[in-house]
Amino acid sequence: MVELKVVFLGTPGWYLHVKNGVAIAENKSQNVKIELSAATCDTVIISTSRASFTSALVRNLASQGIDLVFLDRYGNPVGRLWSPLVNKTVATRRAQYEAMISGKGLRVATRIVICKLRNQAAVLRYFAKSRRMPELRDESYVIDGIADELQSKLEAQEKLDPSEILEVEAWAARRYWSNIAAYLVPEEFGFTGRKQESTDPLNLALNYGYGILRAAVERALILVGLDPYGGFLHAEKSGKETLVFDFMEQFRPVAVDRPLIANLSRMKLEVIRGFLSYESRRQVAAVVLETFNTPHVYGKRKRLLHEIIREEAARLASYLRGSRPEYEGYRAWW
Repeated sequence: MVELKVVFLGTPGWYLHVKNGVAIAENKSQNVKIELSAATCDTVIISTSRASFTSALVRNLASQGIDLVFLDRYGNPVGRLWSPLVNKTVATRRAQYEAMISGKGLRVATRIVICKLRNQAAVLRYFAKSRRMPELRDESYVIDGIADELQSKLEAQEKLDPSEILEVEAWAARRYWSNIAAYLVPEEFGFTGRKQESTDPLNLALNYGYGILRAAVERALILVGLDPYGGFLHAEKSGKETLVFDFMEQFRPVAVDRPLIANLSRMKLEVIRGFLSYESRRQVAAVVLETFNTPHVYGKRKRLLHEIIREEAARLASYLRGSRPEYEGYRAWW
């Protein structure tokens, strides 16, 4: 298992430059200096608007295969700089575009939604056991039942409609988040359910965590030759990475929901003018990035979560090219 090495720069004052051929991230106000090399870093994430870098730094990182990612205050990836020499064969993208028309892609999207529902159910069972809340176990079986119905339709080769799949996904999400709000989140957080536009601390933290996950998923898809903008379920829109949003659904409960909820009592999430404070963003990033480097059950062995994301992207590309009989998606086990 090889850990994902990420340098997260979330506070003002960072200056990234090259000195004597070595890439350096320096913050003089904090008296911190970090060398950036392929041996110690895969990705650099900058989540503050008050950071600067030189063109020599960009060239240095690109030559090492290190990507530079920029997040806004919500955690959304708004930019990325890396080497152009990462794409695989054109056959993968041709197969992806064909799948968008043939219905093969919709089958993939359905599998991913089924896995998302099963992973949401697994999260509820995890907390049912760790917090001794049998009510959550009962609710997990309800969500599993919805996943069973969707899977039965898929296996019976019934014609599936994207709106029907999205409706099932939304129904399960409401049930999932209402139970998390009722049983797992202290009242002082003001969390009543998942609302992307809400400014309560947990919704903001989830948004931020999903942004970090989105950046990791985009990297995995591009590295196996897929087009992040060619999705199968989410509506096509210029500039929207629809495949990233499709593919990451199965990982949201595992990479972000469970670890953030489990660590709520250890974090101090502060909201300033509708945004997480710099320190709060750092805490959320630390939890999510630690989860990327945590072993998870994968088949008959354990793999780090970031490796699983990369492997699932490779399996998806292989299925689209016709090298695999089916794309099954990722199910979490605890």
